[in-house]
Amino acid sequence: MGWKTPKFEYVNGYKIVEIDGPAFQVYDGDRRLGDEFPYSGEAAAYAKSMPKRDDKRS
Repeated sequence: MGWKTPKFEYVNGYKIVEIDGPAFQVYDGDRRLGDEFPYSGEAAAYAKSMPKRDDKRS
C-alpha cells in the first residue's frame, strides 16, 4: 500500500487525528492527550469533556 495522509478535525479547540488502524488520537498542540480511540465519536466526546481551548489550530 502507499503513503496515507492523516485526516484530522478540530473539536472544542483540540485536534483529533486519524491514524492507521483506524484509530483516533486527541492532541493539544503537539502534546497527545488520552489513549487511542477506536471511533472518531469517542475521541470527539473526550475532547468535548475537557475545558474549551482557544481554537488556534496549532
